[in-house]
Amino acid sequence: MRVIGGRFKSRRLKFMKEGPTRSTKDRVKETLFNMLPPLGDRHRALDLFAGSGALGIEAVSRGTSHCDFIESDHDAFVMLEENVKTLGIENECHIIDAASEDAIHALPEPYDFVILDPPYGRGLIDWALEALEEKGLMAKDALVAILSGKREQFDIPPTLDVNKTRDVGVTRITILKRSG
Repeated sequence: MRVIGGRFKSRRLKFMKEGPTRSTKDRVKETLFNMLPPLGDRHRALDLFAGSGALGIEAVSRGTSHCDFIESDHDAFVMLEENVKTLGIENECHIIDAASEDAIHALPEPYDFVILDPPYGRGLIDWALEALEEKGLMAKDALVAILSGKREQFDIPPTLDVNKTRDVGVTRITILKRSG
């Protein structure tokens, strides 16, 4: 797995070949970031189900000035720490070793860009969108990138509008934008 674009383009990242996390294929990652506007004006990002951190690291590589990563699996957390350290972006990132349900209550301020790539088919997208909304963690005009199974259904809060949707293999990429 590698960083697709930005200042760390072509740098390799460590990822788990087995375990509870699923690595995001380069093709899916490339499609996702091609669907987004330039991220330079998206100062704070959140990678809620971070795994190896590939998506949040891609956001930092493409101009987001800070990314908070949340990961509960110990092995994935260690790999995420190694990826951040290898790229030398410790000052641009904060890694939280906790279950998403616990960590989301301690997050300090709204995010301009949120990445949701949870394990497919567990209803975590509905929970995450509701919790982010309830805690006020999406800034005005925030973008939310959701990676889900193609057939997975989730409810979109009324404050979010579907901006784009695209299927890549077994994955559906949905970009939401927060309205006013």
